[in-house]
Amino acid sequence: MESRPRFTLFGLLWFPIGVLLNMSPLTAAGLLLLSMTLCGFLYRSVNSDFWGLAAPPWTEFKFSENYRRVTTADGRSWEITYEKDTFSVFTGVAREVIHWRDEPEIPFATHDILITNGEYSSVSLVTARVRNHTVRYQWYTDRLPEGTINLLHIVPLNEEVYHHLLQIRRWNLVSIKGQEILRIESFNRQGALRLVFQDAGCNTILVTSVQILAQGTPVP
Repeated sequence: MESRPRFTLFGLLWFPIGVLLNMSPLTAAGLLLLSMTLCGFLYRSVNSDFWGLAAPPWTEFKFSENYRRVTTADGRSWEITYEKDTFSVFTGVAREVIHWRDEPEIPFATHDILITNGEYSSVSLVTARVRNHTVRYQWYTDRLPEGTINLLHIVPLNEEVYHHLLQIRRWNLVSIKGQEILRIESFNRQGALRLVFQDAGCNTILVTSVQILAQGTPVP
């Protein structure tokens, strides 16, 4: 009777390592470089905290009761100034959803989300891309497009709101509510002013609630 090879958990785990050891150094280096490039692309482009591994350190931030001051145990602090006391609601198609990465100056800010309405949601009429926290768009009509376009720089109210933001995908119809921020001032451990982030043309916002009204909204 012909015997069949037995597969064990150890064997399955060792298999990819064995394959690498049997490759030529040049092939192995190329495969490693390709894997690192792919991982880097996913890290930068996917709206995910990768099972919590890339999530902001929420337990390190202490927000004041009125959410106008943020402090950490190591002595850093931030002062938040709001544009007004009322709340704003942005409802529309999410054309871009970008998770902030490696932003030590404002580590509790997590997303850029481009919310569009009307002709600004149409890929045939308007192209729009977000890079370095700014939006560039171009329209292909002989007039200004009808509708609205708003780039939201987002500070989640808490970790629960952050997890709701992680559910948003491009072309979802969403509604995002919060209090708009005018300025964030960053101070070092000695209390000296280090940086001033001033909202200019976009919508920096402390998000208090997130609703996904439609998944996979058809692209106009």
